[in-house]
Amino acid sequence: MQVDINDLTRDITKIDTKDMLSEWKWLLDNQKEILLVSSMGDMFLLSNDNAVYWLDTGMAELTFVAETVEEFQTLLNNEETINNWLLPGLVIQLVEAGVTLSEDQVYSFKIPPILGGDFSINNFEPTNMSVHFSILGQIHKQIWDAKDGTKIDRVDLK
Repeated sequence: MQVDINDLTRDITKIDTKDMLSEWKWLLDNQKEILLVSSMGDMFLLSNDNAVYWLDTGMAELTFVAETVEEFQTLLNNEETINNWLLPGLVIQLVEAGVTLSEDQVYSFKIPPILGGDFSINNFEPTNMSVHFSILGQIHKQIWDAKDGTKIDRVDLK
């Protein structure tokens, strides 16, 4: 099975992107716009200084990826970059297992990696984009200051 960039990303033109960012403000205070949402539920953001950052929602890691949008777009034509950022192999496995997305969904972790979840296809489910970003943003905010190895007994969601 072959996938292209449209299979690996989501159309956000009909989505309230401000809502998607609302539970991540604690981490994304220097970001002004979502450029791309991956099918695997990560974001690529334009910062106030026009650089591009990748938000890995599984681990709440914000990583610099490009100085400009143009450089970011060039990187999206690189197979190694696509494999690293957009996980086409995992998308193919999910689709082949019958786990497909509707227009407003991303693949979301049942148990986020930060709480011990893994990247097996059994740990993903289609989830509304806004719900995905809201829940993971709330979880990460609550455990942000916890030291590695701290047992997390519970998180509270709005």
